[in-house]
Amino acid sequence: MTKSLYFTAAEGNVGTRSAAHACIEVLRERYEKLGVFRAFTNGSIESDESFRELLVAAGNEDDLQRAWGTTRQEYVADEDASMVTLVKRYTDYAKDYDAVLIIGLLDCDPIYPGLLARAGRTAANLGTTVLPIISGALRGTRDIESISHLAIHEISHQHAPVSAMLITAASHELIEVLPCEGSHSSIITFADGTAPKLSESDKNILISAMEHGSNVITPLSFTASLIERARANRKRIVLPESNDDRVLLAAAELLEREVADIILLGDAATIAARADELSINLGAAEIISPEDPELLSKYAEKFAELRAKKGVTYEQALEKVKDISYFGTMMVYMGDADGMVSGAAHTTAHTIVPSFQTIKTKPGVDLVSSAFLMLMEDRVYVYGDCAVTTNPTPADLASIAISSAETAIQFGVEPRVAMLSYSTGTSGKGPSVDAVIEATAIAKERRPDLLIEGPIQYDAAVDEAVASKKLPGSPVAGKATVFIFPDLNAGNIGYKAVQRSSGAVAVGPLLQGLNKPVNDLSRGALVEDIVNTVAITAIQAQN
Repeated sequence: MTKSLYFTAAEGNVGTRSAAHACIEVLRERYEKLGVFRAFTNGSIESDESFRELLVAAGNEDDLQRAWGTTRQEYVADEDASMVTLVKRYTDYAKDYDAVLIIGLLDCDPIYPGLLARAGRTAANLGTTVLPIISGALRGTRDIESISHLAIHEISHQHAPVSAMLITAASHELIEVLPCEGSHSSIITFADGTAPKLSESDKNILISAMEHGSNVITPLSFTASLIERARANRKRIVLPESNDDRVLLAAAELLEREVADIILLGDAATIAARADELSINLGAAEIISPEDPELLSKYAEKFAELRAKKGVTYEQALEKVKDISYFGTMMVYMGDADGMVSGAAHTTAHTIVPSFQTIKTKPGVDLVSSAFLMLMEDRVYVYGDCAVTTNPTPADLASIAISSAETAIQFGVEPRVAMLSYSTGTSGKGPSVDAVIEATAIAKERRPDLLIEGPIQYDAAVDEAVASKKLPGSPVAGKATVFIFPDLNAGNIGYKAVQRSSGAVAVGPLLQGLNKPVNDLSRGALVEDIVNTVAITAIQAQN
């Protein structure tokens, strides 16, 4: 994974030009492929002379047109939209480098209110840490300490770690600046001079800051990581609904960003004509007709074989596989595609029932279930099952818990599983509590390596203060990351309540437990939702 560091002035006129050049010199010695990326430009990138100098210093002058995210004017006009653009452009740029120095505020830039908060939000969404720069000129150690603390607090309040602090014009004695609570920043001092150099100890601090990494996961940084992981081992994903413009637009983006190899079902001439109307390039897509007689025969024969015990004849199978959901699913089953994403124009049942009949479950898994990836402000939770299993038995709940924990692992979340109930420990009684107690016991017996707690209430699962009173000493209580709802009613209500009340992004439902990945889209899915679901499906296919 590409290393990164967000280099930004914390105030005006701190000497960022010489400091940035010195940092680039050190980093070029460490990293064979060092990128430099400008988060926000002041209007036209061509007029950003300071940044052009840094690109030349890094040996990347040819990167000018792609090594920037968005403009400050666009950010002020619409922060959410410009941040999406910035993260997308950065992700596509960073894939070509071992490390990237991300440039925030330079001395020549206009200073807007809230600049440090903006730097923090940007760094958090880029999944990196911050190197803020302040001036030590004409300041005593108390002033430097106070300003450092304020800068670190404002940045970290936006969920961005500060991995080091750079103090320019630091020719006088400095006391050790103590960082704010929870920060692990160290101090780099940078003296005045025409060609200043970093000391060996400061070089080590800079490298350590670049290598530090961030444990914060915002919705944007998570989706960026999906793209990065999917493109690292590209898979073939079939999209059956080529008559939907959203699907075509998503396919074009996926191909342009090299996230996956896309197979579209439909008529080649019709798709090409619509692509021209939408001004998109689908030249790299493989287009397969679901009316191809050779493929229909091939898939019908296999489907009839798979469903022979249900009395399905070849003629019946042939009618089935003419349906695009069955056709796409049989492509996945037969290895002609690695995964399928559908549902933008079809019901969930229409999309996923064929996979239950053909692909079926992985060895050792007795139930196909679902999970939502809940992208909170600074972390990711996994909720299961909120879409498929209506009234799970205790054995079903145990299976859902294990599958959801494996989904968490697959997407970089350390699984600490909470078996949810209206009771924590022995505080409540009743048949539904007994079912969760039994499910917890089964899950622990089947997977003693997993951290599983139940029954437990939601507040005790997420709030350490509540957990210390209701379930002290539990390795899960207060720190849960995987939440298993007792039935579909509770799960569906729960995920939608959190989504709508907290602003969390719900990604899913993801089917779990299948031999090969098939995932369903909401019929209200946006293009970005389709892109993310394809990336998730590709990652599932990698394992």
